[in-house]
Amino acid sequence: MNRFFFVGLSIAVIAFLTANTLLMFGEKSILPKSVYVGEYQQTYARTYDTHLFKEALTAPQGTVEIYVQDHEALQQWMVNEGDSVTAGSELASLNEAESEEQRKVWETQKTALESQRTEVQSSLTALQQARAAQGGPVSQDKADNSEITNEDDETIKFDVNVSVGVAVPQDGSYAAGIAQAEQQLASIESQLAVLDAQLSQSLSNPSVISPVDGTVSKINRDTEPLSIEIYSNEKIFLSYVLADEWPLVEVSDQVDIEGQGIEGIATGTVISVSEMPAEESKWLVAYHQLDPKEQTNPLAYYEIRIAADAPVESKMPFGSNVNTAIALETAEDAVALPINWLFDYDGSAGKTHTLNINGRPDVLPVATNFEVSGKAVLTEGPEAGILVLNEEKLENFTAPPKVFMPFPNRQPNFDYAKNTNWRAYVEYVLAR
Repeated sequence: MNRFFFVGLSIAVIAFLTANTLLMFGEKSILPKSVYVGEYQQTYARTYDTHLFKEALTAPQGTVEIYVQDHEALQQWMVNEGDSVTAGSELASLNEAESEEQRKVWETQKTALESQRTEVQSSLTALQQARAAQGGPVSQDKADNSEITNEDDETIKFDVNVSVGVAVPQDGSYAAGIAQAEQQLASIESQLAVLDAQLSQSLSNPSVISPVDGTVSKINRDTEPLSIEIYSNEKIFLSYVLADEWPLVEVSDQVDIEGQGIEGIATGTVISVSEMPAEESKWLVAYHQLDPKEQTNPLAYYEIRIAADAPVESKMPFGSNVNTAIALETAEDAVALPINWLFDYDGSAGKTHTLNINGRPDVLPVATNFEVSGKAVLTEGPEAGILVLNEEKLENFTAPPKVFMPFPNRQPNFDYAKNTNWRAYVEYVLAR
C-alpha cells in the first residue's frame, strides 16, 4: 500500500513541477523572461550596387563609306588600309574624262537623299511629339561637324553624323520607331556630307576626298561599286547582351572600364541599347570568342555601346579587348541586412527584430530594393545606428522578452602592436 502511495505521490509531484515549468517558461507564458541572442549588429549606411560584367571591344564611334561608280571612273587609290586621314584629304584620284558622268551620279544621289531626309525628319518629329505628349526623354545624336576648303578658297561646312548607334530609351511604344528614324537620318546625313564634299571638287582635278578625320579601315578595289570605309577617330566600347539581360541595361547606366592601355579604371556611360538583334559581323564573331555561351536562339544578342566619360589618354587599337562592369542598380546611404535575418520575407518585403531602449525586441517591417552578396538592401526599415537581432525564437513569444547578449569583442591589431615602440607601453603604464 505504501509503495503505491509513494509512486502516485511521485507522479503527482513530477506532473505538478512539469506543469508549473511549462506555465512559467513556456512560449505562451505571461511571466517575464530573458532570451539569449547570440547574433546582433548595429546597422550602418553605405552605397550598394549590382553590376553586369561584360567583355567589350574597342570600336569606332562611327563609320563613313564612300562609293565610286566603277573602275573607269577611278584612276588611282591614294591611301591604303590603316592610313590616317583628315577631313579634306584625297582618298583617290578620278579620271577627268569620266568625272562628269560620276558627278551626275552624285548629284542624282544627293537629290534623292535630300528628299528622303525631309520625309524621315517629318516622321521623326511626329513620333517625338507623340511621345512627348506621353512623357519621356527624346534621344539625340551627336554630330561631327567638319569643314574643308576647296581650290577656290571656298570653305564648305558639312555636318556628318558618324554615330551608327542610336540611344534607345526603354520608355514606351514610340522608342523603336524613333530609334529607327534616327538611324535612317544619321545614315542620310553621312551620305549627304560625302556627296557635298565630292561635288565641291574642281572638274580639272577630280578626286575622292575624306569628309572626316579617321582611319581607312577597308577598300573595296574589286567589285562595283568601288568603295572605301573610314573609321572615325573617336572610339567607343562595343558589347552585346542576351535577351534576358536586355531589360536590365538602360541608356545612361554608369560603367567601369578596365583593360590594357587604360590606367586604373575608367568610367563610362551606356549610350545606346539596340532593340534589334545584332547582325553577323566581325565584332560579333570576336565577342563570341571572348565570351562563349550556349545559346539556342542565335538572334538573342543585342548590341550595346559604351562611351568613356573622359578621353582615354593611351592609344588603343581598334578591336582591343576591355572588361566592363555595368551598374544596374545603385542605392546610396542605404542600410542592408543579411537575408536570413529577415522573417516573413517574400523577396520585396519582410520583418526584422530591433532592440528598443528597454532591452526588448521590436518587430519592424522592412522593404527591400534589391539583393547583393547575400544581403537585402532596404528602402524602408531600421535607420543607421540601430541594433538588429537575429534569433528565430523571438518570433514565438506573445510578449517581448528581455534580451541579453554577449559583449562585443574586438581583436587587437597585432601589426599595430608590433610596430609600436616599447617606450609607448612604458609611458602608458606609468600614466595609469
